Amino acid sequence: MDLSAYRGYFLDSVVVQADSAASTARISLTSGADDTAVIELLGVVHVRMDSPDAGGDFIDEAVVGDLPRTGAWPADAQHLLHLHNNDSELVWLKLIGPKGIEVVARRIATEHRNGARSCMNMNPPHSGGASART
Repeated sequence: MDLSAYRGYFLDSVVVQADSAASTARISLTSGADDTAVIELLGVVHVRMDSPDAGGDFIDEAVVGDLPRTGAWPADAQHLLHLHNNDSELVWLKLIGPKGIEVVARRIATEHRNGARSCMNMNPPHSGGASART
């Protein structure tokens, strides 16, 4: 999944919900009054986030990568190996800017709204969408 279009957006909000049935993370980005994006992660197994600044943080880079069910993980994901359980493929999201956000989950979906237009994209891991760098 390519998130390069979100370079230069500002972090609007991050909502993480965890309960006995499911865990989700919803990250809202904005680039103006009518230009918003939502990244939703389902089946969240890991979240790391620096404290955000008031007024929103700038997104310098967005990286989405696959963490396979079997086989080797990328070298820069070694700190996440404790999440590896051979149960399912995972998706790894990193938003890089003055503050960082890292989420590992089972699925990722994005929605982009520009005025009246809306576009949605869902991407389970290993569906051909390798890592994307802005």
